[in-house]
Amino acid sequence: MEYHRPAPRIAIQKRNVMPEPNRSGNFFILGGNMKDTRLLQIFQNVKDTICKYDYYIHTSQKIIHLSNTEDKIPHLMGLQYAGRPKQYTGDFGAYAVKKGRITMQSLEKLVQKYYRTEEKQRRILEVIHLKLDNLPLLPEMFASYSKLYLYDLGKREDSDFDSDYLMVHEMGDRTLHLGIIKKDRQEKDLCQCNSFMTTYKKDKNSDSFYRDLEHCYEISRIVREDKMTKRAETIYLSSMAECRERTGIEKMLQAGGIGADEKLVTEIVKVNLKFGIYHTMDMLNDRTGLLAKCMDKREKALVSDFLTLWEERRNGI
Repeated sequence: MEYHRPAPRIAIQKRNVMPEPNRSGNFFILGGNMKDTRLLQIFQNVKDTICKYDYYIHTSQKIIHLSNTEDKIPHLMGLQYAGRPKQYTGDFGAYAVKKGRITMQSLEKLVQKYYRTEEKQRRILEVIHLKLDNLPLLPEMFASYSKLYLYDLGKREDSDFDSDYLMVHEMGDRTLHLGIIKKDRQEKDLCQCNSFMTTYKKDKNSDSFYRDLEHCYEISRIVREDKMTKRAETIYLSSMAECRERTGIEKMLQAGGIGADEKLVTEIVKVNLKFGIYHTMDMLNDRTGLLAKCMDKREKALVSDFLTLWEERRNGI
């Protein structure tokens, strides 16, 4: 469900709201005219991140299946604040960006047209550009080296955005927030992204989106699956989850009569991460099956290195 709400009053940074020609993205010349493709480039980059793949977000309590379509991207970009309410959201918002009906250059004109005071116009443009400036960091949010958290929002009367879960990633001087909503009420764990916010740690209310929430879970694993090929890869593994996986591998090897040295365990973890599954002894012994999974030279080199070491350890070397 799309919604239109007043611009939030947090994380507003002083800046010149009209972007410079080389601020982000590109221009190209068509029919002698310079075309602004910066907004389209942001749209396409977000689409490549969240629409090309399905994500399986694991916590100790549940697994969230995140599957997105491009009609949600304009909302993540903040285009619900441009033009009339909901004019540039959903399918039409995506169409308008792809066809150049709305560009980085036209954003200011749209805001000036539909918001009366200069202060309101400034604040709305700040909110939109805060989203656009930080959306390039979205891929890092799914494959972070820091801890990731998932908050269960439930039905909060004091909440000013419509999401069921909030994925939070702290990085440097800012915190990224990805709102996630249930896609189909009959499939309770099938979800999609529906909001994106950034706060800066120097702001007094930087934690306002998740402050006082009772249900917080550390994300243990994120598996990314290509929608076309169905190939899966673990792109995030928390330190605690990795420790548990290494312990499980050691026990499995010991039960199979193979020495569980650190080098072998590390190679098995790499293979598990690359293909997004936990490999049993039978799977590790299936040389042909492992090589058949490889799609490029790097994957083949990874598997070949493991198989060489695996044969040595099986032979007691």
